[in-house]
Amino acid sequence: MTLWLFIGRLNPPHLWHLSIIDKALVENDRVIVLIWSKNLIDEQNPLSYEEIKELLLEKYSDNLKLQIIELRDDRSDLVWIYSIYRIIFENWNKIKDINLYWWDFKNDSAYNTIKKYENHFNNFKFNYIENSRSNSFINYNWKEYPISSTNLRKALNDWDIKLASKFCEQKMFEKIKTLKF
Repeated sequence: MTLWLFIGRLNPPHLWHLSIIDKALVENDRVIVLIWSKNLIDEQNPLSYEEIKELLLEKYSDNLKLQIIELRDDRSDLVWIYSIYRIIFENWNKIKDINLYWWDFKNDSAYNTIKKYENHFNNFKFNYIENSRSNSFINYNWKEYPISSTNLRKALNDWDIKLASKFCEQKMFEKIKTLKF
């Protein structure tokens, strides 16, 4: 049995996040999305964990392989790592192989932290799988925009609804724009 683990803020979720979750649902027996939550609503984190989970569950409500869990942010990397370990061990202690999908090995802070403390996960074997976003972009008004939560938030904050809508599936976008923007 394979477990896929995706750690991210997904604030808000966009097309690239959904494409990775879709891919994971095809390739793995269990799919766990850990929503990295600061428990703070601000410009970079406009949606709460509950709102993000609700958005994802609207799309994936009928998929029994998917589970969405809050991962609280912590100032201590070691406490954060043990939170991940506890979530995995308490729920899937019989699973030994865990596929971790990342967008960028060099710049992803979650990947770098897990890699740094990998020895704390001696019960599990991690398979690191990079899913680059380098070719993930949208075209709008003769310009390319990388698909990212940052670009989606900016378009929403600027109330550029046509641009913002290109970053999400339509149903999800309609819900996002009513939540905070």
